[in-house]
Amino acid sequence: MEGIIFAFPYLLVWGTFVLWPLGYGVYLSLFDWHPIRGSKFVGFANYIALFQDVRFLNALSNSFRFAVIVVPLVLIVAFLFALLLWGWKGNRRLSSFAQAVFFFPYLLTVSVIAITWRWFLDPDFGLVTIALKYLRIQAPTFLTDPFWALPAIALATAWWLSGYRMVVFQAALSDIPQELFEAAILDGARLNQLLFHIILPLLKPAILFSLVLTTISAFRTFGQVLMMTEGGPGRATEVLALYVYWNAFEYFRIGKAAAAGVVMLFFTLLLTLLGMKILGLKSELY
Repeated sequence: MEGIIFAFPYLLVWGTFVLWPLGYGVYLSLFDWHPIRGSKFVGFANYIALFQDVRFLNALSNSFRFAVIVVPLVLIVAFLFALLLWGWKGNRRLSSFAQAVFFFPYLLTVSVIAITWRWFLDPDFGLVTIALKYLRIQAPTFLTDPFWALPAIALATAWWLSGYRMVVFQAALSDIPQELFEAAILDGARLNQLLFHIILPLLKPAILFSLVLTTISAFRTFGQVLMMTEGGPGRATEVLALYVYWNAFEYFRIGKAAAAGVVMLFFTLLLTLLGMKILGLKSELY
């Protein structure tokens, strides 16, 4: 009984701001809802219409492409940063400075990230363009090229999100007993064996946490796409969250937007479970 009393404030907030909006969103997806005309129950007609809508299928494809680029990129970059800082732990000043530099982008808002990377990728005076020209490489027009626009946004997103995942991996690395490494080195273990047989297996909970968090972030991506390309060029970067936004607030197709949101939730869960299966993290669920 005491546990229920202590948990009640959290359950109240969670139910009010998470569970009820989620349930109401599913409810709205079954209606042709309009703020002026009112609502009409249409069942699963909104879902059927979605999968007959070429624009929705394009947004769904873009969201999958974006997640496939961002999730591995964020996890790999964060892990490499964490390993680097872990190796520098003997030098506290250097380690603290590098950690602050790597983590700083995560403290910025999405608008700052979007504006900064639009400047970095500017075809005339962007830092990336200048660097590529210095290397005698013809720089593409990243944000106006249908092939490069989505990877460019993915790169900006990875730069933004990697710092927090790095801290998660750092904490997990610091919990690994030093004796395991000493014993393995005495037995003649090489660097790759330490990585694949000690470090990665013991980081499974941290990898699972980062995987779930990053997958959710990838499918919910909205602000940087809206500010960097507005879904263009054409609809090359229009992702599901942007599709939901256009339908809800531009065309007032609230029911259709709610249905798209439910589909986005389903595919987020599906991609998360798939990643857990691929990484062999099933045992961490029990």
